[in-house]
Amino acid sequence: MKRRLLLIAGALLLLVGGFAAYTVYNTWGDVQRVEIDRTAMAQSVEEPTEEPSDPDEEDNEVEEPAVVQPGRQVFLLVGSDSRAELEDTEDFGDFGGSRADVVMVLFKDSSDTALLSLPRDLLITNPCTGREVKLNATLEGCSDMNGPTLLMLTVEEIIDHPIDHFALVDLEGFQHAVDALGGYEICVDNPVRDEKAGLELPAGCTNADGAQTLAWMRSRSTQELTSNGWRTMAGMSDLARNERQRSFMIDVMGRIGDITSPAAMSSAGQAVAPYVTVDSDLSFGEAVDLALTLRGRGLDNIVELSVPVYDVTTSAGAAALLPSTPVAEIVDGYLATLGTTAEAVSRQ
Repeated sequence: MKRRLLLIAGALLLLVGGFAAYTVYNTWGDVQRVEIDRTAMAQSVEEPTEEPSDPDEEDNEVEEPAVVQPGRQVFLLVGSDSRAELEDTEDFGDFGGSRADVVMVLFKDSSDTALLSLPRDLLITNPCTGREVKLNATLEGCSDMNGPTLLMLTVEEIIDHPIDHFALVDLEGFQHAVDALGGYEICVDNPVRDEKAGLELPAGCTNADGAQTLAWMRSRSTQELTSNGWRTMAGMSDLARNERQRSFMIDVMGRIGDITSPAAMSSAGQAVAPYVTVDSDLSFGEAVDLALTLRGRGLDNIVELSVPVYDVTTSAGAAALLPSTPVAEIVDGYLATLGTTAEAVSRQ
C-alpha cells in the first residue's frame, strides 16, 4: 500500500501546549516524555584517533574552541504516522509501528526564526545499522537506540549541527489541534479531491476541520475539476506537500501569537497536550520561553529553508531522494546571514 502523509509538526506543541502551560501549569503535565540517549549518540559519532606521524607537529596545532551562539536553540519537530490513537483508520492504512512522515528543524533565537523541511524520503545511512534507509524509517529505532534518539542523531549528521530538543505529535493530535484552533482555511480555484487521502473540498475557501486539513496535507495526488474533467494538480509531489506543511505551521504560529485570551490559549493547550511527546530534558520554562519568543512571528518573520533534491533508486528498487545541495551548506548559509559561522555552532 502506498505510504501516506499523516502529519503535524511539533512546533504546534511548543506553541499551543507550551504557551497554554504558561497560563495553566497542569497542561504541561499532560505532555508525554521520551528519553533521548545522548550518551549513545556521542558514542556513535566517535572516531578512532590515529597516532600522528610527527608529535611536534600535533603539539603546535591549536584548535579554536567552538563558541555556541548565546540564546540559540534548535528543535527537531516530528509528525508521526502512528495510528495508535486514531478511532477511525479507514483512510490511513494499516501500519503497526511509527515512522516520521514530517521532519522539520526549527532554529530560533531572540530575534530570528527559521524552519527547515527535510523530505521524509531522503536516502541516508542509518547510524545504528550502517545500512541505507529512508529518513522516515529511523523513527522506528534499533536495538541500541529508541526511535527519537536515532532520528535526532540522523538529523544532526544531516545538518551537521547539534539539536537541543525533540517534539513529536501524532495523527490524532493533529486533528485535535486544528479543531481546537477553530479550523484552517484552505483556498482552491477549483473543486479538489483525493480518494485515497479522503480529501474533498469545493472551489473557493473552506474553513477546514482537523480531518479535512489532515487530508489536504497528506494528499499525494490531489486532483482538481477542470473543464476537461478531473486532472492531477500541477506540481504535485512530496515537495509540494512540504510546502503545504510549512505554510500550515507558519499560519498556526501567527494565529497562536494573536491569541490573547488565557482561556482560549488554555483550551487549545489542553486539547493538544495529551497527543504530544517531548524529550525529557525540555523544561517547562524552556517551552514557555520558546512559545513567548515565537508569539507573533508570522510569515514575514520566519525564514523558510528547503532542500533541493533529485530522484534516486535504492539497491532494493525503491524510489528515494538525495539532496542536490548538502543540507549542512543550506543551514550554514542561513546562519552566516546572522553573522554566525558554521564553526560557531557546529558539533564539537
